[in-house]
Amino acid sequence: MRGYSLLGWRRGFTLIELLVVIAIIAILIGLLLPAVQKVREAAARADCSNRLKQIALATINAADTHEGKLPPSIGLYPRNAQANYNSNGGIFLHILPFIEEQVMFDQTRSQPDPDGRNGSFITYSQWVYVPDRGRTKKLLCPAEYTDPQDNWARSSYGVNGRVFRNVYPGWGLGYTRYPAAITDGTSNTIFFSEKLARCNSGNYNENYWPDWGPVFSSPDLGGTPTGAASAPQIQPPTSNGIGICDGGRASSPHVGGIQTALGDGSVRFVSQRVSGLTWWAALTPNVGDQLGNDW
Repeated sequence: MRGYSLLGWRRGFTLIELLVVIAIIAILIGLLLPAVQKVREAAARADCSNRLKQIALATINAADTHEGKLPPSIGLYPRNAQANYNSNGGIFLHILPFIEEQVMFDQTRSQPDPDGRNGSFITYSQWVYVPDRGRTKKLLCPAEYTDPQDNWARSSYGVNGRVFRNVYPGWGLGYTRYPAAITDGTSNTIFFSEKLARCNSGNYNENYWPDWGPVFSSPDLGGTPTGAASAPQIQPPTSNGIGICDGGRASSPHVGGIQTALGDGSVRFVSQRVSGLTWWAALTPNVGDQLGNDW
């Protein structure tokens, strides 16, 4: 295509040249997109790993503060009896002051306990309404894809029910002592792992963290998968935004594996190739089983 100006003839792009340029740009974008996605996934995984680590360290700090008593997956803490200043709810409620969420923790304060299990005493209770239902980025993984971002306090992390039990007066086994009760070794035992905010089946498929939502593989719940059946679910698909997964098992939003926080406060990315039996050995804290070579 040629045009004429006062300065003389000039030549523009032909249609074929424009199409070639567009095709080259499209190819370059196609080549760059996977690399960009990998960078974004790596960044999300690193951020998620850090949040999981902070949760584990906060839990260990809570135990150190309260005579070695790990907070329960659900129950009263730090006293297994009705008493002033107990908290009543799930483990993430108990550790709020240790993850720099003291303001949110204070907002749950009530007297008497609305649930009644801590009687007429001052209680930090999950049954008290908290603005925005207690949503906090500290309990959500950036790679989470099942949370609808509404006003419900969901989490992307789960708690190992083999370590953290339920503790209410007259119900449950009592607090797990740290580190004495972790005889298989704190570096060999999973404390926390990822668990999608919403699954479509299983116990506690809604990962509502003020309550018992984050728990997985718990012996205190009937029908929870154990042994090889407890294997983690890696990047399960969704239906209408809800993960096609079992709420009684750990589940990961990441490609290739799942983030875990161990009893020594370290974080490990466990490959999706891990066997169900090796995973189960990492969940059990005191039965003397050995981790497989696939760990």
